[in-house]
Amino acid sequence: MSTPEPPTQSSAEPVRPSNWLRIALFTSLLVMFIATGVFVFAAYRPQTTPSPEPTAELQGTAIDPPRELSDFTLPSQNGTPLSLNSLRGKYVLLFFGYTHCPDVCPTTLADFVQVRRALSTAASQVKFVFVSVDGERDTPAVLSRFLQAFDPAFIGLQGDDTTLARIGKEYGLYYKKEQVANTSEPYLVTHSAASYLLDRNGRMIKIYSFGTSPKIIAADIGDLYAHE
Repeated sequence: MSTPEPPTQSSAEPVRPSNWLRIALFTSLLVMFIATGVFVFAAYRPQTTPSPEPTAELQGTAIDPPRELSDFTLPSQNGTPLSLNSLRGKYVLLFFGYTHCPDVCPTTLADFVQVRRALSTAASQVKFVFVSVDGERDTPAVLSRFLQAFDPAFIGLQGDDTTLARIGKEYGLYYKKEQVANTSEPYLVTHSAASYLLDRNGRMIKIYSFGTSPKIIAADIGDLYAHE
């Protein structure tokens, strides 16, 4: 009597993977799908740049009531004495500086040029005055050459320590000679950098910090002129 052979699997019947193998394969595919999706999103999503915070534009400080100012007389760039009171009847935009200044003074005078240009025909109603705090070097001839580079209509005045000390508090004026290394100049002058608007009666009505837009200053003067 023969022993029956154990059943053999037909070669046509597929071999099925076990349950754990199917789970492992599905998990791997799922992980790959998620990773691919994250990569594509990160690579192609729209990039947004935060908008910069708006900066407040300098407007100037109104002086109310207007400040009465002491008269003073200094040599002008023409070599003739000129007093502040002689400018009454015009608006005055005044600045204290010096011709050897490397930055603030030429920038301010360049702004004055833009103010005068923006005022157009009304510019004839404004006197632009540059008072030197370095009278030792800023002689009338030096002031004349310096201001010619900006506008020959600008007025230059040769300040002296006695006069500037007398009127300085009314403007909050500060200046001091400083020895500075690595410069060809014997000294530089540290000084306050504000500009001052005077009305037709010679009274201070507005103070502008350094960096105030010429458009702002011109608009203020134009508004005063228009409402007279």
